[in-house]
Amino acid sequence: MKRKNDYRIGEFLFRFYRKRSASFLANIYKSGITGAPKDIHRARLDVKKILAIVDLLRIVRSKAEKDPGYDKIFKRLYRASGKIREIQVNQLLLTRSEFLAYDLTLFKQDLLKMERERTREFLDVIRKFDEHKLARIEKRINKEVEEITPVTLQKKTNRYIRSKIALSLNLLEKGDNEKNIHEARQHVKELSTVLSLVFSIKPTDKLELVIDGLNRSEMVIGDWHDKVVLAEAFERFLKQHRDADENQMTQIRECHQALCEANTGQIESIVHDVRRAILSEPHL
Repeated sequence: MKRKNDYRIGEFLFRFYRKRSASFLANIYKSGITGAPKDIHRARLDVKKILAIVDLLRIVRSKAEKDPGYDKIFKRLYRASGKIREIQVNQLLLTRSEFLAYDLTLFKQDLLKMERERTREFLDVIRKFDEHKLARIEKRINKEVEEITPVTLQKKTNRYIRSKIALSLNLLEKGDNEKNIHEARQHVKELSTVLSLVFSIKPTDKLELVIDGLNRSEMVIGDWHDKVVLAEAFERFLKQHRDADENQMTQIRECHQALCEANTGQIESIVHDVRRAILSEPHL
């Protein structure tokens, strides 16, 4: 027989899902009308929180059970909005003092053009979004969250924490290169998102310390990752615009080179700082 607290976990998760799902629908319809970056970003944040529930269900679900694939309905929209967000982060980075010494007019104009194109693609994804699938998923999630007990939640999330931390540390031990840091960052982000949801259900001091360590790790990697993405955008631009004004292209090449050197120079300290942040977390 289930105890009272068992029902509260399922009820909390379902109410959280319904609230985020309703907000998501409102924001995608609004962004479909306005095309405004802030509305697109709000819809993306809603999807991120919904995917946290999907990931949590995947963690506590029995290995014998087939993954229902709840995330498939959201992934295309999440990727489309992510492309817009990436361009906006690039534009924001270019306002920093280290980039103001270069004439990046052509590159900035290209970013604006790409932002308009990616926004049109996002709006096309919205038009094809199937709201009926969302209703069917809601019924299945409601049934599944009813089965989650506090014991199962704690046991499996603790195992998940240890596994993700081990994977992250292993990647950082393999070598100081971008690929390993990118993969470690993904593990840290996934773990942080899911555990923030778990903390809202069942807060503990130990879990709060774990999340604090993960947040520190994300901050250390985050700024570097944004600049790596910007460097990749510079590289694409340089390949696609070989016949552009040579004076401006020289400025862009010099900025790109300086950015790549700075990013490479940061890798060793990033690995050190992230390892320290992760290892400072308590063992659960």
